[in-house]
Amino acid sequence: MAEEQLAGLMVAGRPLSQEIIDSLKQASAATGVDFDFLVAQASAESGLRSGIHSRQRHSSASGLFQFTAQTWMQMMREHGAEYGYGQLAERIITLPNGHLGSSDRATERQILALRSDVKLSAIMAGELAKQNAQALEHAFHRKASPAELHLAHLLGATGAIRFLRARADDSAQPAADVVPAAARQNPQLFFEPGHEHTPHSVAAVYGKIKSGIETPLKQLEAATRARRTDIADELRPGPGITDALPKNTRA
Repeated sequence: MAEEQLAGLMVAGRPLSQEIIDSLKQASAATGVDFDFLVAQASAESGLRSGIHSRQRHSSASGLFQFTAQTWMQMMREHGAEYGYGQLAERIITLPNGHLGSSDRATERQILALRSDVKLSAIMAGELAKQNAQALEHAFHRKASPAELHLAHLLGATGAIRFLRARADDSAQPAADVVPAAARQNPQLFFEPGHEHTPHSVAAVYGKIKSGIETPLKQLEAATRARRTDIADELRPGPGITDALPKNTRA
């Protein structure tokens, strides 16, 4: 379907804007990551909103794809130069506390503020998904599913691999025991609401993550299919039009 025909499609209750469509199309072309997956990922992470910040007190996540500060710094250091941000990428170092950042606080704030840039955020999400896909394929000797890629976006490739192996070994075990740092940052995902001492199982957390990415994927597929039908109906000749055409122009 042409890009302009996607504008206004409802995904997870929000319309796709032309800016987001264009940015995700460019990111898909540049990184080879499926366009529909990037749309679903943005929907699952931010509800297709680029200026949103995480409401979790322990999380630094921000932007269309909810990049945490450290993941964004890592992606900018590794790929910033490829996309015209070489000078900023060079300023990213490992600080004495072991975190990635810049010795200049103003520069660090400038780099982190780029998470609200829809085009750059989409590109980095594609690059991250590509890296995660390679890591998961290497670990499990098969292609990663959308749910597994979404899991890796949330937990990092290493955390996702540990989580998936725990799921295979004992899916009933508490998920917070498998990835405790992620559980502290995302208590709403790992614990019963209002009861942070009642953890969800690995199976339950994986089910939430799977639903989180598959729901917008299915909605996008259904909305796209409906839009194709509407457009086909608009272009279909009315009764008698074909008969009125000269013979050499009939189908």
